[in-house]
Amino acid sequence: MTTNEERREAAKRKLEERLEAERLARRKRKIVIASVSTAVVVAVVAGVTAIVWKKVADDREAARWTTCAFEDSPSRFEQLPDKVPDTVPADQRPQYQKELDELKAAAKDERQSPKPDERVLKEGTEQATFTTTQGVLPVTLERDSAPCNVAAVTSLIENKFYDGTTCHRMTTADKLKILQCGDPTGTGMSGPGWTSPDEPPTDLKKVGQPDPMTGSQPVIYPRGTVAIANSSQGGQNPNTGSSQLFIVIQDSELGPDYSIVGHVDEAGLPVLDKIYDGGINPGPAGSQPGDGKPKVDVTIETATVD
Repeated sequence: MTTNEERREAAKRKLEERLEAERLARRKRKIVIASVSTAVVVAVVAGVTAIVWKKVADDREAARWTTCAFEDSPSRFEQLPDKVPDTVPADQRPQYQKELDELKAAAKDERQSPKPDERVLKEGTEQATFTTTQGVLPVTLERDSAPCNVAAVTSLIENKFYDGTTCHRMTTADKLKILQCGDPTGTGMSGPGWTSPDEPPTDLKKVGQPDPMTGSQPVIYPRGTVAIANSSQGGQNPNTGSSQLFIVIQDSELGPDYSIVGHVDEAGLPVLDKIYDGGINPGPAGSQPGDGKPKVDVTIETATVD
């Protein structure tokens, strides 16, 4: 027979056991809740982190690209008159007719090339090689300063636009020494059927005084610079660049209107000097002094991008 004391001890043990079980159950619930909360927080943080990193990666990728406007350009040969205008003085008519006939004959050599993609990289370099009849001109194309025009030149090279074309003009004036190439007709009148946007340089050394008409101040284009020719006229005729480019033989003074696409590497500079030393055949009456065609044949046999 159990005594009252024994019954009390048994009841006390059962109470302690129940309290301990309840304590363990509460602790287990807290651990489960904490684990679930931690997992939820980790999942949320991971999700947010992934979203943030994707946004950062997308922004970085977007920052590497820009959009260019390449506009259709009609042939200038179609604008030539059918005959010598009556306004031309009689003593100049034979020369005018001769030049008109030469231009019309050259029109057959005009070429077209597909427009470049509008979305282009705006950083990094490309290595181009212009193999000419006077030697090889290795050129590093640099997107940073003129990504649209570098894309244009690259596209033209890839489409073989420059192959078999002559460098039709050389200038040997005191402050301007350049070789101009990129016109399949050799007249300075043609392009690929489209124009590229202006991307003028902003870091060239300024010289002289600003032009009183346009406010444009001349700058120095360093030896070896490769830039896109245009008819900007101090910004009054914008976005007229295309396939024609000029190569600076010696430091030259020009308005800050010409998109710089790269530079001739050191190995190609002696080729420029060789062409320059050959001299020029002066242009027609009215041409600028020191301006004409190179006396030595300068034909781009092939142009490639590595």
